[in-house]
Amino acid sequence: MQQQTFTVKASPNVLIRSVAGDLRVAGWDRMEIMVKTDGEVLQVNPDNDPIAISCDGDLIIYLPRDTQLTTNTVAGDASLQAMHGAVTLGPVAGDLTMHDLGPVTIGTISGDASLRNIGALNAATITGDFALRGGHGVCAVDTINGDASLRDVDGMVTIEHVGSDLYVRNVHGAVNASAGADVALYIDPTPGQTYDVSAGDDLIVRLSPEANARLHLTCASADSIQVDFPGVVLPEDCSDCQVVIGKESDGMAAMLLTAGGDLLVTSQADQWESAADFGVGMHDGLEWPLPPDFSDRINRRVQAAMERAQIHMEEANRRAEHAGQRASIKIEAAMRRAEAKARAAEVRARRGQFNLNVGRWNWDLSPSGPVETAAPASDEERLVILKMLQEKKISLEEAEKLLAALEGK
Repeated sequence: MQQQTFTVKASPNVLIRSVAGDLRVAGWDRMEIMVKTDGEVLQVNPDNDPIAISCDGDLIIYLPRDTQLTTNTVAGDASLQAMHGAVTLGPVAGDLTMHDLGPVTIGTISGDASLRNIGALNAATITGDFALRGGHGVCAVDTINGDASLRDVDGMVTIEHVGSDLYVRNVHGAVNASAGADVALYIDPTPGQTYDVSAGDDLIVRLSPEANARLHLTCASADSIQVDFPGVVLPEDCSDCQVVIGKESDGMAAMLLTAGGDLLVTSQADQWESAADFGVGMHDGLEWPLPPDFSDRINRRVQAAMERAQIHMEEANRRAEHAGQRASIKIEAAMRRAEAKARAAEVRARRGQFNLNVGRWNWDLSPSGPVETAAPASDEERLVILKMLQEKKISLEEAEKLLAALEGK
């Protein structure tokens, strides 16, 4: 274990060059920096500006809360908390956790990212799932490959692409986002703001009954669009149309909503299922309104997936069954040959009727026609009889009889 502690000035600049393992950073009220690692090498340059730190293992740092922190590379997970200075993170090979931070700039996170109570966010790529609870400023993310869940953001949200599902609730600012699967948007539109949201599959938007907004709805077919608001009637064959909710005015919010599947805009306050219906990373213990048939649609998808899995299992079972049948056919053929040889041997021994009972088989060895010439017994036939004996399908005495018959005795 390597450890160093040294005094610093107010608002120090710290550069973490490389961490070979996990990184844990926490702010405290002392004008000191303490660093420690479980590795063999810990390099610290406290007199430089910025203060440069690197290690060959896990790294733990305690530093003043107003520190300006930059990291180059982290080979494992990263956890940061209790700082209000600007934080800039380079690539993180694992998961990222952030609590109670100021403005944050993030490069590439190869795992999941979970953020709570942070300042303005500017992120490049989140390979896994992304969750933000409590954002104080603009939230801008280029790419999220997994699910994304955002709640309680005091600023504009811009997400260029979400690979799977997206859940947005209580955002006080414009929203510009695109997701490859389902999207749930639960907001109170702010006058003068634009909400441009698209979903590769279903899109559901929950607005308050007092909402005022101009909606531009785009979907694959008119049957896929539903607006559940009192007094709102959709134009006939509406697959790309505009409707107004509430009182129309020049400064009202504009919502551009596009869905590849169903598109629903509703004011219902019934208890929805949980946000977990939208997949991994979406649930936060909340329950929120869904239309009555939304759960049925989710259940149908789950049922379809189960049916596909069942088909795969049945195909695998059929393949195994066919393999077993082929083996059984080979055994039966060998046993038929053994039966013929046993019959021929018995006929040579005596002319008359004789039945040989072997396990659950009853073989009639009565003569019929010319006596067959016995062929030499094969190793496969001997193995069949020995296998039957091993599996206790025949007794030792019965096995001896069959082997003797094969040898023509």
